[in-house]
Amino acid sequence: MGLFKKKNKNDQLLKTFDGREVKYVTLRVPHDDGTVTYDIIGKMGRIAVVGDNIRIICGEIDVFTCAVSDSKYYLLMSGDGVTIEGQNQVTGKYDVVTAYYTYYRK
Repeated sequence: MGLFKKKNKNDQLLKTFDGREVKYVTLRVPHDDGTVTYDIIGKMGRIAVVGDNIRIICGEIDVFTCAVSDSKYYLLMSGDGVTIEGQNQVTGKYDVVTAYYTYYRK
């Protein structure tokens, strides 16, 4: 009965940021005193959903790689980026990164 099949909304969200060019990527760094800083870890790259992995590539270097099933991702309210959190296969830590898209006027 494929007529009333439930659609997965996450697939639509993945298509929204798949292949987008990235201006820069920041890493959320919490400190012991409760403050949080955002460090720029890459510039001029691309977000790609390859198979079941989300990859953020800046230049020739993978900055963030995580399985789609193990990650959480949210679009920014401004619409100019995405926040992805999950177990980063590059560093081996649980990271929260924000990728800001390159703006092109349509």
